[in-house]
Amino acid sequence: MISVLLSLVLTALPAERDTIREAVVVSSLKQALAIPEISSPVTSVAMSQIEDRGIDAPKDLSLIVPGLFIPDYGSAMTSSVYMRGLGSRIDNPVIGLYIDDVPVLDKNNYDFQMLDVRRVDVFRGPQGTLYGRNSMTGILSVETLTPSMYQGFRGAVEYGSASTVNLRASVYKGRSGAVVGYRHSNGFYTNEYTGWDCDRSDALYFRMRCELSRNNVNMDNSFSVSLHKQGGYPYRLWEDGVLNPVNYNDISAYKRLSVTDGFRAGIKRDGWSLNSVTSLQLLFDSMDLDQDFTPSSMFTLNQIQRQYAVTQEIIFRPENGPEWWDSQTGFFAFAKRNRMSAPVVFLEDGIRTLILDNANAGIPDAFGELDIFEDEFPISSEFGITTYNTALYHESYFRLGRWLLTAGLRIDHEGNFMSYDSRADISFILAPAMKDYYPLSTRYDGRITNFYFQVLPKLSALVNLGDPSGNVSGQVFGNVSRGYRSGGFNTQIFSDILQNQMMTDMMAKVGVHLDREDTAPTASSTTYKPETCIDYEIGGRVSVSKGGHRFSASASLFYLDCRNQQITVFPSGKSTGRMMANAGRSRSCGLEAEAFWTWKGLSVQFSGSLLDAVFKEYDNGLADYSGNRIPYSPQSTLSARAAYRFPLAGRHLRSFELSADASRTGRIVWDEAGEFSQGAYTLLGAGARLSMSYVSFFVRGINLTDTQYDTFYFKSVGNSFFQTGKPRRFTIGLDFEF
Repeated sequence: MISVLLSLVLTALPAERDTIREAVVVSSLKQALAIPEISSPVTSVAMSQIEDRGIDAPKDLSLIVPGLFIPDYGSAMTSSVYMRGLGSRIDNPVIGLYIDDVPVLDKNNYDFQMLDVRRVDVFRGPQGTLYGRNSMTGILSVETLTPSMYQGFRGAVEYGSASTVNLRASVYKGRSGAVVGYRHSNGFYTNEYTGWDCDRSDALYFRMRCELSRNNVNMDNSFSVSLHKQGGYPYRLWEDGVLNPVNYNDISAYKRLSVTDGFRAGIKRDGWSLNSVTSLQLLFDSMDLDQDFTPSSMFTLNQIQRQYAVTQEIIFRPENGPEWWDSQTGFFAFAKRNRMSAPVVFLEDGIRTLILDNANAGIPDAFGELDIFEDEFPISSEFGITTYNTALYHESYFRLGRWLLTAGLRIDHEGNFMSYDSRADISFILAPAMKDYYPLSTRYDGRITNFYFQVLPKLSALVNLGDPSGNVSGQVFGNVSRGYRSGGFNTQIFSDILQNQMMTDMMAKVGVHLDREDTAPTASSTTYKPETCIDYEIGGRVSVSKGGHRFSASASLFYLDCRNQQITVFPSGKSTGRMMANAGRSRSCGLEAEAFWTWKGLSVQFSGSLLDAVFKEYDNGLADYSGNRIPYSPQSTLSARAAYRFPLAGRHLRSFELSADASRTGRIVWDEAGEFSQGAYTLLGAGARLSMSYVSFFVRGINLTDTQYDTFYFKSVGNSFFQTGKPRRFTIGLDFEF
């Protein structure tokens, strides 16, 4: 309601800029330097590239950005991000996401529709000094279209494989703008048990943006709502060397409602400027899972979150300092409250194999056999998680001739509080020792807190080569910086803890000691520590413009030294949960490069990376994985695209463009031991676009050779599962702008 009232106030004020010709380009408030002056590699993707290439979501940037890998699996909730060989499947991401300078606090919101996105900048390498938590290997900064940039109507209609429909419409008039989008897909994977496509999806998105600029005061309010409903999780059982079809009997689905309001305000006065970014973020989602992903009735999960968050950032910059010195100082804070319910329901097969078989294996035959009266029962788990973060940071920039030196420091403090209540009620019997069923109530509840401080320094140097205003220019840079991602709580392991406690309580009632494995999860498994890294990097850029040719290229070498690396692990045996653990030390080193060349109607783009990410020290008590590759991230990435635009001389015809692209993903190791892996694979694509005065018609094809590959691997109840990548698919459509 506050957002709507604020938007109406801004809309009611008379507009000063209502044409694109008078528009003012506004970049990220945090970046005091122009991109050619930033001493770390940056990949920028403009609006024309986003729409021509059909980039609908952040995962479509995968491989286009060197070293970035966002696998497409599971559902919109599983937005796992890997950068420079590091990342994890659950919880905190290794790169931060900012939309119109508003930090997206939960990675469940990382998979969103990129509608009317004006620009995407990916800052690679630790960005901890300016951005703090969860920016350990980079930042993805998204800037959407504003009324000061464009006035008019825009829209698109697309239809593709699996009856996929994409609709978008937007209008920008005066100082206000709004965009609405809808996406539907029947899905690409069939569940043999039901005979239906298991990954059908529907998504609806709306954003309204209003601006005001008067007398050195700028205000900008962006209000967005997204609704997502889908199936998903098309996981296939790997059994005896054979990959079976998707085949499970219980519901697996995901629903998400996300609401965000971000308000930016800035003021300029003689000698200083002050900018503020305030946001309110709401996330309500629900995930249903058949956790064994087989036709057996083992156990299911329904995880419901109700999350509320507020953020505040203030950035101060002096404007009247000496020419050789500039700086910015900022304050950031957020508070987030999450109410989570995650009951695991044990069904008939799960009660027998996961509880009774385990318990009876430890009971002497003379005592008899354990049985549970219920055919199914829930292990309820309720969590209240509160997180706050405060930070103070500063960066100074020193211009000494061709040299630009940067020094920065951030002091970051975070606190985490979790209350938990996990319980189950059953009736059991040990026959013939017991004559009747005995009621048992097991409960595991309490409160956990942790606090930590992080000091995040940065030192960098950049030297300009050539004449920036001439035909040839370039920069060479080097930096040392520190980043981290937050620690947290392992909520998905509580069902295992209670299950083990339940078996112990049952045996205690009948006077039997149950031997359990030393690796069974305990209270110490419920938390994990922050992961930190130090990055050492050198690189350079070059730009050439001569004779109609425009060429730009960049390359960088990096070495990341990480401590307390967070990695997803599974308790031994037929466990029901997963958890995050700290794996000791690891390191990642590599080379990243990208290049872009245009001449007349021809454009060629290339990006690639070579990565070597390994554990330096990792012994989980069962095996020593030191020296092994870090799983889930490819050893190399490659993306290449060529396009040629033919100008047309017709009255309404403007151009015809043909394009072709190839992306190659290097070998991916799926587990710490290196027993499972996905070999390198290449996907080919092509497209054509006919542009007219107001309308363009296009066709795109992806994975034209129908390459077979796996995009995900995991274990559940001791079984191995894979998700295969999407098959060949085509899209046709039109977009308009007037």
